[in-house]
Amino acid sequence: MTSYVQTSSFQNAASYLSSASSLSKVSSVVKLELYGLFKYITVARIPTTSRPSIFDMTGRAKWDAWSAADKKYEKEQDAEIRYLEIARSLGWTEGTAPTAKPQTQEEEEIDWDDGVPAKSGTGGGGMGLSVSSMAPPKTEIDKSIHGLAVSNDVPGLTTLLELSPDTDLNALDEFGYAPLHLACDRGNIEIVRLLLSKGANRTVKDPDGFTLQELAQEAGHKEIESILASSS
Repeated sequence: MTSYVQTSSFQNAASYLSSASSLSKVSSVVKLELYGLFKYITVARIPTTSRPSIFDMTGRAKWDAWSAADKKYEKEQDAEIRYLEIARSLGWTEGTAPTAKPQTQEEEEIDWDDGVPAKSGTGGGGMGLSVSSMAPPKTEIDKSIHGLAVSNDVPGLTTLLELSPDTDLNALDEFGYAPLHLACDRGNIEIVRLLLSKGANRTVKDPDGFTLQELAQEAGHKEIESILASSS
């Protein structure tokens, strides 16, 4: 936990941002930076949990923003200066009495979806600010190679590859992930084995530059990590 004592200016700015209407007009990039700075200053210099799965895009983005603050700033004071700078650009005036106290992790926060606030009972908390959530998962069954890899549908994937032998085993989805990335992250061992046996590229890296082995290790799937090591 951080031992840094926040100034009254920081506390007032955080309180202002917890309900500032100007936040609805800024990009997710700015909101993520604010989130990362806030966590760096008030909780710890580095994230206190492991990096979320690629299936938790919002949590992953917030974790990365927090980690980025640690890499960019040597001292909490420097991070606070940047936080106050952004707050001023959003209408906060130093010395103005706060209209509401800063929220904590346990309190309700605002979850921002493309700049439109909507009440949310969960989240990373701390400043009344979260980042855009992914759209709700589709209810229909995804029979694409990526959907089959995620759902661990070995018979379905086997059938797909038999009926469509020209299927691109290394095709990237809209987020830049190949079927092997998804199977390794989810822990779908038999899907990994099947894709490798069919010639999927075992050297492909994810959008963050992680190899398949690193991705499996990050997600705690030791058996998949061993399979990849033995097949490399």
